[in-house]
Amino acid sequence: MKKYDFLDKNVKDFLFIENDNLFVCQRLQEIDESYRVVFNLKKNQYEVHSIDQPYDTYSFAVPFSVLDERTVSYALKTRRENMDKIIKEIDFYNEKLYNQMIKQNVNQIKEALC
Repeated sequence: MKKYDFLDKNVKDFLFIENDNLFVCQRLQEIDESYRVVFNLKKNQYEVHSIDQPYDTYSFAVPFSVLDERTVSYALKTRRENMDKIIKEIDFYNEKLYNQMIKQNVNQIKEALC
């Protein structure tokens, strides 16, 4: 496989990151050997791609402006094996927001009636 074969997109839009000073690229490949890091020049962000995915190699956008330990933690947290846990966290957060919204609406109604 050539260096750029894992991306179907126009390679001029990507800067391929093979090494970094914190060894994030290598640590990501310890999590999943298929992970490759690129810097998307159009979006001005780091992305992780998996060469094992059949149609689209894109796995996730790094939600930070630099590659560091947070990137490795994010990759571990968002693994498919953790999907049920992530869904529970989202549901818990949404329920919390919903309850806060209900309390605010009740308080606004009380103020309007008084």
